[in-house]
Amino acid sequence: MSYLVLARKYRPQRFSEVVGQSAVVKTIVNALRRNKLSHALLFAGIKGTGKTTLARIVAKALNCQNINPEEYEPCNQCQSCVEIMKGIHVDVLEIDAASNRGIDQIREIIDALKYAPAKGKAKVYIIDEAHMLTKEASNALLKSLEEPPSHVYFILATTEPNRLPPTILSRCQRYEFRRLDFKLIFNHLQRICELENYQIEQPALELIAREAQGSLRDALSLLDQAMAYGVRTKEDLLYSFGWHEEMIFEDLAKALIERDLKKAMDLVQNLYEKGVDIISFTERLTHLFRELFLAKIFSQEVLADKGIDFRLLKDLLFLGNKEDFLLIYQALYKGLEAIRRSTYPQFQFELMIAKICEYEKFISIDALLEKLPTEALFASELEEDRKVEPKLEPKKELKVETKVELKAEPEEEGEAKEEKINRPLADACD
Repeated sequence: MSYLVLARKYRPQRFSEVVGQSAVVKTIVNALRRNKLSHALLFAGIKGTGKTTLARIVAKALNCQNINPEEYEPCNQCQSCVEIMKGIHVDVLEIDAASNRGIDQIREIIDALKYAPAKGKAKVYIIDEAHMLTKEASNALLKSLEEPPSHVYFILATTEPNRLPPTILSRCQRYEFRRLDFKLIFNHLQRICELENYQIEQPALELIAREAQGSLRDALSLLDQAMAYGVRTKEDLLYSFGWHEEMIFEDLAKALIERDLKKAMDLVQNLYEKGVDIISFTERLTHLFRELFLAKIFSQEVLADKGIDFRLLKDLLFLGNKEDFLLIYQALYKGLEAIRRSTYPQFQFELMIAKICEYEKFISIDALLEKLPTEALFASELEEDRKVEPKLEPKKELKVETKVELKAEPEEEGEAKEEKINRPLADACD
C-alpha cells in the first residue's frame, strides 16, 4: 500500500473540519441550508488555505444522498460522497486552468451544461487557478456564469483574483480565504502528531508553523518531511532542512536591537559564506521587526487576531522599546527596497546593518550629505571660481578713430588742396 502524504490523509471532508475559515464556512452552510447558494462562487486567497478543499465539500453537500438538513454536512458514506472524495464522480469536474486554459476546453464545458446530471443532483465545475484562463476563454465563460442552468454550479479558485477580468468578478459571489495565523497552524500540527503517534519537541513544531507563512498545506508538507528525516528537536530540524540562516536570523535580530556592530558584521559574513538569499532574509527580518513594533502597541488578544504569536517574540520584545523597533523596522524597509534595486545586494545589506547599529553617527553623516550638494559644496565651488576668474565687464562698442597729421606744405589753392586733405580720411573708412 502506497504512503499517503499528510496533506491528503488529513484533508478536511466536512465543513466543521475546515481550519481557519469559519466566516466563509458559516456563510456557505447558511446559503446551502436556505437554498440560496449562488451558482457562481469565487474562492480567493493564498495557497494552502483550503480553497479547493472547501469547493469539494460544497460539491458533496450539493450531491449527498443523505444530507443532514440541520447541519447540512455531507455524510461521506453514500455513493456520491465516496466518488467525489476519490475524484471520479461524473458530475463533479475539477479543472486545472494552468494546463487547460484555452477556449476549446471552456467550449466543451459549455456544450455539456445543457445535459442533466448523470448521477447526482447537481453538476459542479471547480476551476482551480482560474486567473490562468486566457482572455478568450474567460469571455466564453461569461454567459454561463451569469445565467447557468439551475443544476449547474461554478466554483472558481484563485490565488490572484486581481488578474481575473472585472466581467468575471462581477458575476461571482466572492469569498476571501484568510491567511492562517501561527496558533491555528501550530495546534493543528500538534493534533496531527498525536494522531500519528509521533514525538517532536514544541520548538521544532513552532519553527515549522512559522516557516509555513500562513499556509496549512505547506506546514503539513514540512511536517511530513520532518517525519521522514526522523526530526525530534529544533536542532535536528535546522540540520536536516539546511536552514542555516535560522539561528543567524535570531542572533542578528538581537544584535540589531543591542546595536552590537561587531557581532552583526560577523553574522553578515556568516550569511555570505553560507550562500543565504539576502533579499529573502531581509524580508523576513523586516517582517519580524514589524511584529515587534506592533507587539509594543497592541495586546496579546489583538495580536492573535492579526496572526501574530506573542510567544515567538517575547525573547526579543523586552530587549528594546517601541522607538527602537520602529527605527529598525523603517531602516529595514527602506534598505529592502535598495537591496532589490542594487547591483551589489550584499554591499547594500552590509551598509544597511551598519547604519542601524551606528544610527546616531550615520544620521549626522546623512544630514551632512543632504546639505553639502545644495549649500556648502556648490557655494565653495562658486567662491573658488570668483577668485580664479575675474569678473567680465559688459562688452562696449568699438569705435575707430583716425588721426591725421598734416604737414606744413605750401598752400595750394582751390579744390586740389581740399581733396588732398580729405583723401586719408576716406582711405581709413574704406
